[in-house]
Amino acid sequence: MPHQYTYLFADLRTDRVLAELPLQDVEYSTELNGIGVCTATLPLNRATAPLRPMEATTPTRTVLYIDRDGVIVWAGIVWTRRPLERGGQVYGAALQASELPSYWQYRHVNKLLSTDTAVLTANSANTAYVPAGQRMYGDQAWIVWSLLQYAGADITGAGSIGVDTNPLVAPTGITRTRTYDPSERPVILDLIRQLAAVDNGFDWGIEVGWNANGSRYRRWQVYYPRRGRSAAATGFTWQHGPGGNIIVPDWPEDGTLLATRAIALGQGQGLDVVVGQAEATDLLAAGWPLLETVSKYSGVSEWNTIQSHASADLAAHSTATTTPTFTVLADADPVLGSYTVGDSARFIVDPNPYYPDGVNQELRIATVKVTVSGGGSETVALTCVEA
Repeated sequence: MPHQYTYLFADLRTDRVLAELPLQDVEYSTELNGIGVCTATLPLNRATAPLRPMEATTPTRTVLYIDRDGVIVWAGIVWTRRPLERGGQVYGAALQASELPSYWQYRHVNKLLSTDTAVLTANSANTAYVPAGQRMYGDQAWIVWSLLQYAGADITGAGSIGVDTNPLVAPTGITRTRTYDPSERPVILDLIRQLAAVDNGFDWGIEVGWNANGSRYRRWQVYYPRRGRSAAATGFTWQHGPGGNIIVPDWPEDGTLLATRAIALGQGQGLDVVVGQAEATDLLAAGWPLLETVSKYSGVSEWNTIQSHASADLAAHSTATTTPTFTVLADADPVLGSYTVGDSARFIVDPNPYYPDGVNQELRIATVKVTVSGGGSETVALTCVEA
């Protein structure tokens, strides 16, 4: 069934609408604890010229909102644009945008920030809380808030893109000790990813939508203990087979992703580096070989925290099965719009030569990718991880 899509372009910092433009060959994705992307073709012709399409799509200055049937389903920053030619004539522009958290990939910590007042005092730093000082609040959600407040309070006055951080004031009840060294100029989004990935961490993202007065909202969110609903709560099922709603299942296996020992490296140099290590003793006892993975976590000085990172890394590499992707029907139950990244569902593949006994497993949706063809018809690809 065709759906009505509208594409709005607005100023990134002020959110002032610049133009509503027709787009073609649109593909957009949303990722769990990641950054979805959108690619599209912008026609450049007599019909679009009065809309000043080049001004409205200036890379890094503009944000794209995708509205589907009156609901904003995606928002991201236009980062790249290039001309498209046919027969020596320019007929359009290829646009690529990334979801709003991508902004913090280009922001760094440039002065000492810490949850530990002793560290700040020892370095003659301002012990007042961010943004006035350099002290971060200790709850893991508040550390995210502190990093974003620090970024937004830049002396230039250009460090904020108007994303509401008020939802982050609700604590998770999990405190962390963190110190971020400005000599390393860590990327703010990398720090948020690392904080979220530790044992008992959280999911994160930015929610967008319409306000009742016709304006738009952008809200940072920390979801604890997780984003989305269980399969039992949703009742969602996708199945590949006669009468099923999966068009194509892609469930590859890759042994290079398996690790039976995970090593996490924290703050320090040489032999003074804080080290955490976790081993899959069950797999080793069952005859699997020793396979190691090593990850670095800047700013982590507490052994308990770095050990939690090692345990989380081991869990992430505990199987040789990669993330499966299912191409599904957009308008068959469960319909597009009824589920979101973070939701879990049951995925069933009927018996076939590759799976003689079939597959029936609960999985969690990690990525939703939508391809919009002419007239608003859609194809959806769900990439999943273990629930």
